[in-house]
Amino acid sequence: MKMVEEEKMRMVKKARLAVEACDQELKDKAKEVEALKMDRQRKKQHIDELDSIVRLKQAEADMFDLKASEARRELERIQRIILAKSEKSEEDYVYIGCSMERQHLDK
Repeated sequence: MKMVEEEKMRMVKKARLAVEACDQELKDKAKEVEALKMDRQRKKQHIDELDSIVRLKQAEADMFDLKASEARRELERIQRIILAKSEKSEEDYVYIGCSMERQHLDK
C-alpha cells in the first residue's frame, strides 16, 4: 500500500508541476498576445499616418497639375498674342516698305 501511495503522490506532484507549467505558459502567451496587440495598434497608427501623408501628397500633386494646366493655357494665350503682333508687325513693315517705294518712285 505504501508503494501505491508513494506512486500516487509522485503522480500528483508530477501533475501539479505540469499544471503549474501550463499556468506559466498561459501567462507567457497572454503577455505575448498583449504585446502583439500593442504592436498591431502601433502599426495601424503608422499606416493611418502614412495614408494621411499619401492623401496630402495626392492633393498637392493635383494642385500642381492644375497650376501647370493654367500655366500652359496662359502660355498658349501669350503665344497667340505674340503671333498676332508679329503678323501685324509684318503687315506694317510691308505697308511701310510699299509706301516708301511709291514715294521713291514718285520722285
